[in-house]
Amino acid sequence: MKLSSDNKQHASQDAIHVTFYRHLRQGMTRRAALHLTIKQLVIAGTLGYLAKLPPSRVLAARLTISRDTVELTYAQLEAEGYIARAVGRGSFVSYQQNTLIGRELLASENAESTLLSERELSVHGRSLLVAAHAPHTRRSGALTPSLPDLRLFPIESWLQLERLAVRQGAEPLLGYADPQGLVELRAEIIEYLRRERGVKASADQVIVVTSSQQALSLCTQVLFNPGDRVFVEEPGYQGAKKLAQSAGLITHPIAVDQSGMDIDALIQAEEGGRGVYITASHHYPLGHSLSIERRLKLLAWAQHEKAWIIEDDYDSEFNYNGLTTASLQGLDQYQRTLYIGTFSKTLFPGLRIGFLIVPQALIKPMVAAKQFQDGYTSALPQMTLFKCLSGDFYAEHLRNMRKIYQARLEILHAAVHQYLGTWTQPRLPQGGLQLVCPLVDAATERRLIHAAEAQGMKIYGLIDFYTNPPTKGALVFGFAAYTPDEIVKFIKRLSSIFSEISAPASE
Repeated sequence: MKLSSDNKQHASQDAIHVTFYRHLRQGMTRRAALHLTIKQLVIAGTLGYLAKLPPSRVLAARLTISRDTVELTYAQLEAEGYIARAVGRGSFVSYQQNTLIGRELLASENAESTLLSERELSVHGRSLLVAAHAPHTRRSGALTPSLPDLRLFPIESWLQLERLAVRQGAEPLLGYADPQGLVELRAEIIEYLRRERGVKASADQVIVVTSSQQALSLCTQVLFNPGDRVFVEEPGYQGAKKLAQSAGLITHPIAVDQSGMDIDALIQAEEGGRGVYITASHHYPLGHSLSIERRLKLLAWAQHEKAWIIEDDYDSEFNYNGLTTASLQGLDQYQRTLYIGTFSKTLFPGLRIGFLIVPQALIKPMVAAKQFQDGYTSALPQMTLFKCLSGDFYAEHLRNMRKIYQARLEILHAAVHQYLGTWTQPRLPQGGLQLVCPLVDAATERRLIHAAEAQGMKIYGLIDFYTNPPTKGALVFGFAAYTPDEIVKFIKRLSSIFSEISAPASE
């Protein structure tokens, strides 16, 4: 017997009511509980595709919460892709649980194979599907942001260091390794960070990880509970946002301006938060640095709220004016900051080595989490990296790549002004691996992206870095992985494509 529309509405309200109050009993805030409740019911299929959600007024009365709480929750769920809203029609579930979001999860080799149904996944497994994102790795037909040029890596010199490491002690490097990382490497990393980044820590506080993503995963696992709220930059790195969401955390975007994240807005946020993810030294992708005033405010807030700061220092080695910005961690006298770094940009991503600097009190739980997650990071690459850092290899390679990347940035900047000047007039940044080219608005950005796609070219827009739909528009061009000739040819081709669209009047 099919349920009537009214009966379906009552059934959905009952399911929301029961789950909502279960989460409240677990200590969540009302908004966090409602967000997680609806998300879980949608993913589980209890609220199916195109199911109508209760009006905000009705649901607020049923749950005895404010209508604003329901409206804000619906807005967040809409931004995350779970629901759609239309004036006069209400709110509907837009997440299709049987579409597999275009991915084949599992397929056997015989013709009778079938795709694994999402219903066979755990709730967490389904949330991973929803949170999945495509990293910026495309090289051909694009100027992809934040990619190093691997064609210039001195592989023979690296292999010499690897052979030296093996000759000096092959047996221990081929076996199981310390989950925290090789002592020699941890000491060398901390010495480098003290000298170059102003980090204040000991080698005991270093945990060697496979990537910044693993470091973030350890943070979400050890520091937060599902339903906890963490603040993220808007715009900002989608990998961090999606990873937090996959762990059941609520990501609350905070706007970024020329002085970095708006810390006053963070402090004044209605429901507070348990942590913040921030690229303080060099915001991704805009390139701004968090001002000293905001740094001190953020540290004081973290201490007062007993919240955690996760500082991702992803590319600070690439400053082209000879100056470096000290780390936020080095200013933190309260031991509330965790510092993440990686060698993916300075050496090569395939190395799979990064590091996490944690307060003393978090060493044991973080190492335990690392051990249970993947055991340890391979010892041979660690020892090779130690020899790279302790000798002249790393410093010399960085000097060379800075010069090359700076020259490519200047070429890209000049080409954009010459060929795309009617669309954008970007400023020359002092560092980083991408050039942000502001546009009149977000609508113009979308028009340009679609025009390029129609010609088989990929360009990245600021919308790729936003949680909520932006009003501002910009194009984000990488330059490090591309030769001057490749850069100019790409921009000239874009110019011919864009010329078919009438350029908007500048503001």
